[in-house]
This record gives sequence, C-alpha cells and structure tokens, in this order.
Amino acid sequence: MIVPAIQSLSALTISGLFFYIIFASSKIRRRPGLRGALFGLTVGVLIIFLGLSSFQIQDLKTPVSAKPGPLLFAGYLGGPLGALVASCLSILYRLSVGGPAPALIIGTLMHVGLILVGLGVRVLLPPREWPHVRGAAIWGMIVAYVAFQTVPIITLGLFTSNGETIETILFNVGFVFGLGILSILVTWQAIALAHRFAMQTNERIRMAARLDLALRTSGIGLTSRLESSEFIDVDDVCLEIFGLDTHTAGPIPVRDMWKAVHPEDIERVRYIVETLFPEKLNHTVLECRVIRPSDGETRHVLVNLGSALDPETGERELITAISDVTELRQMAATQTEALGRVEAVANNMPGVIYQGIWSPKGAVKHLYLSRKSSEYWGIEPQQAYDDPDILNAGKSLTEVKADGQAFYEAARTGAQIYNRTESRGRWIDFHGSATMMAGDRFRVDGVVVDVTKEVLALEDAQHQTELANRAQRLESIGQLTGGVAHDFNNLLAVIMGNLELLAEDLDDPEQQRRVAAGLEATRRGAKLTRSMLAFARRARLDPEPLDLNTVVRHAQTWMHRALPATVDLETSLLAGLWQVRLDAASLESAVLNLLLNARDAMNGHGKLTIETANVRIDEAYVDRRDQELRPGRYVMLAISDTGCGIPPAALHRIFEPFYTTKGPGEGSGIGLSMVEGFVKQSGGTVQVYTEQNQGTTFKLYFPATNAKESHSAEATPGRVSMEANGLRILLAEDETAVREVLVSTLTSAGFDVTAAASGDEALSIYSARPQFDALITDIVMPGTLQGTDLAQALRKLDPDLPMIFMSGYASEATVHGNGLRPEDIRLMKPVPRNELLTALAQALRRAGPLASGPRVIPPKN
Repeated sequence: MIVPAIQSLSALTISGLFFYIIFASSKIRRRPGLRGALFGLTVGVLIIFLGLSSFQIQDLKTPVSAKPGPLLFAGYLGGPLGALVASCLSILYRLSVGGPAPALIIGTLMHVGLILVGLGVRVLLPPREWPHVRGAAIWGMIVAYVAFQTVPIITLGLFTSNGETIETILFNVGFVFGLGILSILVTWQAIALAHRFAMQTNERIRMAARLDLALRTSGIGLTSRLESSEFIDVDDVCLEIFGLDTHTAGPIPVRDMWKAVHPEDIERVRYIVETLFPEKLNHTVLECRVIRPSDGETRHVLVNLGSALDPETGERELITAISDVTELRQMAATQTEALGRVEAVANNMPGVIYQGIWSPKGAVKHLYLSRKSSEYWGIEPQQAYDDPDILNAGKSLTEVKADGQAFYEAARTGAQIYNRTESRGRWIDFHGSATMMAGDRFRVDGVVVDVTKEVLALEDAQHQTELANRAQRLESIGQLTGGVAHDFNNLLAVIMGNLELLAEDLDDPEQQRRVAAGLEATRRGAKLTRSMLAFARRARLDPEPLDLNTVVRHAQTWMHRALPATVDLETSLLAGLWQVRLDAASLESAVLNLLLNARDAMNGHGKLTIETANVRIDEAYVDRRDQELRPGRYVMLAISDTGCGIPPAALHRIFEPFYTTKGPGEGSGIGLSMVEGFVKQSGGTVQVYTEQNQGTTFKLYFPATNAKESHSAEATPGRVSMEANGLRILLAEDETAVREVLVSTLTSAGFDVTAAASGDEALSIYSARPQFDALITDIVMPGTLQGTDLAQALRKLDPDLPMIFMSGYASEATVHGNGLRPEDIRLMKPVPRNELLTALAQALRRAGPLASGPRVIPPKN
C-alpha cells in the first residue's frame, strides 16, 4: 500500500515538468483557450499514469490513488476547456481498463464529478492572476472534495466489509481521504514550483537578452582568459574596438591584442595586467590607447578588469569589459578648450563671474568664482569653495540673512538681482539672477563689477551739475538784480543831478538842509545798488594796492563796536605779507559780514581769530577743489570762530542767495552771497572749514600783486569850472531825464554841451562838426551803436579824443575787447556832480585842452 502511494505522489511531482513547459511559454500564457486545453491534457495524461499506480485496500472494495488533486485543478485552472479535455481522457482511460459496469460507471462519475467540483470552486473563488491559487481556493477544494467523497466511500466501505470492525473501516476511509487531501496539496505545490521556476527562467532569459543588447548597443566588448592561457576569448565588439578584422569572435592569441596597444602605453598596461593586478588587485580600471591595424587610427579605450575562479579548473580567470572612449576624450578636450576660453574671457572681464547655491539664510556653497576675486576681495576662488562664509567677512548676521532673503525672493518671482555695496573704499555692483532648486535652495548666477570709477564720476558729475545749477541760479538772480540796479541808478542819477543843481540856486539854509537830506538819501540808494551789484558779482570795483595786515589793524578800531565784550578777538598776522589789489570798501564789507556771522554762531561768547598768510596754489589744489583759479601766489585772510559750526546738510547751500539758518527777521541770507561775489569778482575764492560744536573758519584767497599804491592828482570842481570855459562836450545818453540833468550840470560848470539820444545820433553830430574836446557816453543805448561802438567809431576820426563812460550796470564796462583803453574813465551811475567834474578834468588834463584851450581837429584829406 505504501509503495503505490509513493509512486502516485512521485508522479504528481514529475508532472510539474509538464506544467513548467506550459508556464514558461509566453505564447501559451497569453492564449487562455490554448493554455486551458494543454493544462487539461497534462492533467488527463497524469490521471492515466496515476491510474496505473492505483491500488485497492483488501478490506475496502475501492481503488486508492492520488488522482483527486489533478482532477480538481483540471477544473480550477484548466477552465471549461481544460475540464472537458481532462474528462474525455479520464473516461477513455476508464473504458480502456474495463470491469463491471457498476464499478465502471461509478468511477467515471467520480472523476467527472471532481473535475466539476474544481470548476465550481473556480466560479466561487476565481484565480486573481493565473496560475496563482489563493489559500481560500485550496481550502475550498479540500472541503468540496471531502464533502463529495464522504457518502460514496463510507457507503461502499460498509457494504463491502467482510466483518471488519468499524474502527478498521474508519481507518481505511481516513487513509483514502488523507491521500486525496495530500494529492491536492502536492498538486498545488507542484504547480506553484513549476510556475516559479518558469518565471525565473524567463527572467534570466530576458536579463541575458537585455545584457546582450546593452553590450551590443553600448559598444562594450567582453574578453575572458585563464591566467595561464595564451589565448583570450573576445567578442565582435572587442574585435571592432581593437581593429582586429582578420579574426572572428572566440579565442585569439593574446599577443595579437598586445600588438594593438600604443607603444607609449604598453609598459604601463603590461605592468598592471600581468604583475600588479594578479598579485594585489581584484578589480581595477585603466585607460590606454590602441592603434587599430584595420585603419591605423588611434583610439582611446577604457578597460575594466575583474577576476574570478574557473568553476571547472579552479584557475584564476581574467575578465575585462572594454569600451571605446575616443569620442568622450575628444569631447572632454573640446570642453576643456572651451572652458579655457571662457576662463580667459572671465579673467579679462572687468568683474568677477559668480555661481553659487544659496538658501534664505545665506550662501550654502560657492560653485564658481573667476580669478579676479583675489583683486576684488583678496580671496582666492579655492578659499571661497572651502569656506562659503568667507565672502561675508565684515557683514553682520542680519545683513547676510537680508541678502539671502532678497536673493530668495528673486528666485521665487524671477526678478533680476541688482545690489550695490561699498567695501574697503570700493563700490561693487552685483547683477544676476536666481533659479529655484529643490526645497528652499536656489542657484545664483551673476557678475560682480567694480564701479568705483563710475560712482565717483557720477558723484563728480552731480557735483558739477550742482555747481552749474547754482551758477545758473546766481546768474539769473544777478541778471535780475543787475537790471533792477541799472534802472534804479538811472532814477538816482536824475534825482541826484537835479538836487545838486537845485542846491546851487538856493540860499535858504532850511532849503539847503532839505536838499542835503535828499542827496544823502540818493547816496544811500547808490550804496544799496552797489550792494545789490556786489551780490550779483557785477559791482563796479575800485581796486587799489592793499596790505591786508594794515586793513585788519585799521578794522580793529570798529570791530570792537560790532562785537560784544564777551567775544575775545585775536589776530595772527604774517610779517612780509604780499600785497593785493582790492576794493577797500568791499573788503571791509565782506569782513564785517563774516564777523557778524561769527558773533551769531557763538551766541556772543567765544573766541574770534583773524589771520593772514602767503599761499602758493598749484594745479593739483585747483583740480581737487573744483576752483576756477589760476595757479600762483595768493594772500589768505582767515576768520575763525568757536561757535556751533555749520550742519553738513547746510554747508553746500550757505552761499546760495537768500538761504539762511537764522529765524525770521534775523538774517537776509545774502551776506555770504555778497562775500563770495566780491571775492570771486576779485579773482579769488572762498573755502569753508567747519566742525559741529567746534567752530568754523572762512578762508578768503586773493591774488597777490607787486603793484605799489599810487595817487593821481585830482582837480577840484571849482578849478574845473574856471578852466572849462569854451570846452565842447559831446554827450550821448538815451534816458531823457538823465540826459537833461547831465546837460544842466555840465553847462553850469562852464562847458559847451551837445547832447544826443543815441550812439548813432552822436556819430552823426560828430561827423558833421568834429570840433569836440571830450565824449561822455552811456554804454547801453538803443540803436546800432552802443557806447563802446561809438567810441571805436570816433577814435577812427580822432584817436586822441578823451572819453568818459557811464553805466548803471558794471559788467557793461568790463567786457573784454570792447574798445576801451586803460586811460578811459568809467563811472557808475548815479554820478555825483563833483565826481563827474573831477573825472572830466582828469580826462581833459591828459589830452591837454585845459591848458591850451579848445582842441582843433584838422580836416582829413
């Protein structure tokens, strides 16, 4: 009984070979009908084989075999078609065996019934993925098998017993059930193992095919050689790489491969392959060159060497994978060359090329810096690569985080990055962009440029623009002020002239007093216009040689009246001071303005120092200070106080007209403008040095001169009056009121006056009767001839004609190339009577008419 059972189970195990064939074929697996039929056929053959090895228990008149498992799986995995094929083979087998009809019918029904039971379990618990069988399906088949076989087997055992005890019958029945259940489990495992082995085999086949494809498509050649062999197995790819087109794949002499190795590389490769590798290495990689015999081309090859023990001989086997990397090396060389060009460009660019990885907290890693980083920050690129924080030297943690956050926002929004910083006296611009990466990391690309020159140039341009704007404002205000002063001087000239004429005809002391008061008012008005013109830098200056030390000593007599007793006055005057040519009255006015400003800055308490010095100014000083000066000798007059100083915000505006830091009613804002106007009109400059809560120094620089003071004899009005009888004066003045006053003044002094309302009229009069001893003319007049044009025209007719020029606008008399001579007299309106007659006497005395009578002009041929 035991032997047939073992034979049946062995048959079940061997049937796994047939299942393996079905499972290993992908074509069969993809066709459900075919696989079901073949599965049923395999089970049917197995049933026949198991039927031959079945046996019968003596006390139980029924055959015992391992057929239940295959029959159930024929229905479960074979499906309807497989069940049909298996049933047909089972019926044919039963019919071929023969026997009593009842036994034949019962056996056939039992076989078909088990197949149908398998189909039923398939319907209730279908396989999720063929041919996998779930555990629930196995339990279902076992339960169904027991239920299906219980009644027939027990009934058959009871009716066919020969007096056996019930225990014997139950034991025999249990044996039958146990063998059937065991056949189910063995069949299940046989199918599972066959499927597993089939899948593994298929996977190995696929992997082998993929590896072969990979090797063929990747250009990697394989070789193998036993350590003691003179032959090496090579494949087609290896032969192609080495250019051994005279060989075919398979064993070839090793020496043929050595011949292809480049002569410069062969010693190194032999040492590694034949000496170092066998003794010390299990795996290594080397690169060498080969010269292909097929075309003579030199190729670069990469060789991976490995070793293993041959399973048959136990000898060491060398296995190599060889790939042609010529194109890679050429690309690497091209890339290196390109990088070299980029590096050369980067190193010659006016900046630092930068790339780095950042986070919102700051730099994480610097990827690239061009070599100019050493010029910008004194940091080599490798130092930055090793220490990402080195570029943040001198920055606080807050500043570093602010940079990181700004870059992060640029990466998040796609905005361009622009940042300007100042470091060690250099202005640095960063232009770049940021690209988001994984997490909160982002890459920053950009260029760092030193824009120090540009920034300084921009600051200088802004400064020059401010100077130009200031000059333009001053020019505009000066033109307005000068124009007002010009017209006002004409009015004062009329008033002064009439009052002076009136004074000559009055005998009443009270009336004389009133006229004198009016004349004093006109003189104050003249001083006012003089101040206005000084502010506009158009004042008529009367320069004379001065010693500033003497001026300061004389000024000390009135300085004490302008300064309170709580202000200490100290002087430091240089002996041997150079002389200057200045208008004394304007100088005193400038000094007074500076003294009063110093007094106010000290709130009436402090120390005021006046000093003088000789200074030589060179071109470097002029360029550095943006001064319109000529290099040379200058005399400095400095006035220093110990007051509150000038705020930095106000320092650049102190010379602006009407700008003041004082309260309403305490300052006009034109004092310093008048000082600057006078100094610059005198050819000098003003420099201010101040420190908050320490004090301020104003330094006035005037050109030095070697001129000595000289005095000209002045004729008195009375003397002129007596000697003027019969002298003829040509007067050109466009203002009617001024012209009438001048005619009256000159006539009363004894002159014969011919008046003209324009330069053109005056020239016509002179041309018609050239018998004049002097010309008195305004400078600005209507018509084609201005005063200077009239002078030039008359000098062509009479080169020695004395001339006096009048103007209410000083700049009209100081235009270069206007035809005026040094001996010509220039007068500023309003001109007092005595000043006019004195000037006329000087002009006539130089020409000689006062001594010899009226001049006679010979007619021109």
